[in-house]
Amino acid sequence: MATDVAQRSTKLAHIHLGVDGGAEKFFVRLSRALAKRGVEQIAFIRHDRPWRDELAEHCTVRELKFSRSHLKRHFVRWGVSKEIRDFGASTTLGWMSPASKWMPKPGPDMRTFLRLGDFPDGFHTYGNVQQLIGNTPEIIRQAVEMGWPAECAHMISNFVDPLPDNLQPVNRSEFNTPEDATVLIALGRFVQRKRFDLLIETLARLPDPVHAWLIGDGELMNDMKLLAKQLGVETRTHFLGWQKDPTPFLKASDILVCPADDEPLGNVVLEGWNAGLPVVATASPGPSWLIEHGKTGLLSPCGDADGLAGSIRTVAAGPEAWESFRANVTDHQQQKHSADVICGHYADLLSLKLDSSAGTRT
Repeated sequence: MATDVAQRSTKLAHIHLGVDGGAEKFFVRLSRALAKRGVEQIAFIRHDRPWRDELAEHCTVRELKFSRSHLKRHFVRWGVSKEIRDFGASTTLGWMSPASKWMPKPGPDMRTFLRLGDFPDGFHTYGNVQQLIGNTPEIIRQAVEMGWPAECAHMISNFVDPLPDNLQPVNRSEFNTPEDATVLIALGRFVQRKRFDLLIETLARLPDPVHAWLIGDGELMNDMKLLAKQLGVETRTHFLGWQKDPTPFLKASDILVCPADDEPLGNVVLEGWNAGLPVVATASPGPSWLIEHGKTGLLSPCGDADGLAGSIRTVAAGPEAWESFRANVTDHQQQKHSADVICGHYADLLSLKLDSSAGTRT
């Protein structure tokens, strides 16, 4: 994965146009980790991003008004390119396909990368993109099948930050949840592919006191509330809205569930492991890659409520059911998904020089 560029840099530019979600959280997380390892960064983002102040704690931030006009886009891109050159960065990392329109022109003094956390839908705006980074093998496989050069496509996964030692779980009683309940937790946008409906159908197959906490929002929220009522589990299904920091909720839960049909990575799997939770998931691409069935979690077929319910019953049978997974999960995270490992992969690919005193890998 290392490049042939002999001179490594300590400066990196980002272009990120997202709003708020898992991809945005990882962007802030990675840029913070790189900053701790001595990389100076500048980021071009839209106005009023909810994570702007958090990003600005370790990164120079430029808030821009991006335009759909082809002519205006040309001038905005020129201005971004000039600021990147003035900043001293020779590498630009774009985040998701919308950023591809604003990438500076590559050349001897500029290398351009685009990081994808979802499957590509075409390359018509990728004219200034030299290299792709996907966070799962399946994303890269699909990109290459669609015609992207294999030698210019790279896989680097995600990591999550360790939880603070003093992190306190939320109080279940504040969310109408009994202390003795088995609490399932799922996180994400309320859109079809996340399959919150499957989780609600699964809950209807499980006895009280199994409850479900659904964290997120989206267009299908009201539909999911109606489904819970129709299936008679509205008192055991708790819609907790979007949470900027879901970790206190994870700490108060018992099992993380990822019921998606089409999940490129499943960052929630990493978050669940990080919180010490057993993870059960449907066998969509990301979780199938992350989880070794029977060793680091349990997988069931996509769309199969009975199968998902069976996995939950297995894990909920007693603490010893999860304890057998715990050491495997810890070892897997340290070897594949730690901040040191992931930052090292990005440093190798982007030719970044890391401060050796900040982590175990430089």
